Amino acid sequence: MTTHHQDGHDATVDHEVHVGHGDPSEHGGHGDHGGHGDHVAQFRQLFWVMLVLAVPVVLCSEMFATIIGYDLPDSTWVEWVSPLLGTVMYVWGGRPFLTGAVSEIRSRQPGMMLLIGLAITVAFVSSWGASLGLLHHELDFWWELALLIVIMLLGHWIEMRSLAQTTSA
Repeated sequence: MTTHHQDGHDATVDHEVHVGHGDPSEHGGHGDHGGHGDHVAQFRQLFWVMLVLAVPVVLCSEMFATIIGYDLPDSTWVEWVSPLLGTVMYVWGGRPFLTGAVSEIRSRQPGMMLLIGLAITVAFVSSWGASLGLLHHELDFWWELALLIVIMLLGHWIEMRSLAQTTSA
């Protein structure tokens, strides 16, 4: 007997969100939530990698340095650390949220992935505009983007772990 529960976790969106996790039929045959153990490990690893990348993004941010009260080195390479690593974080760490957003749009069921995808995309585009001098420098949100991705990955990792524990029980 299959038990279906309403936890705000759409299995169709779930499989599309977790791009690169293989074919859904390979997810252990546990109905809607098979294979969450793999997702837990993947989100844990992605979280830690993004956390490591976020440190230099945050530390090299002029706005963060001003808030905390330290001076950034007077070198041109410092101003490109946040845009370059922030782009890696957006493309790699933001991928689950971006693909989830696309899936939610296609299914005409907007949800949390669309909200997160929109937030990180606005921060990304705005930050690049500011970094290239096309927008005001106050629209540089690299450190906020980095921390948002890290925090959202942490939340998704915890969610996947909880789902894996409840479906294995």
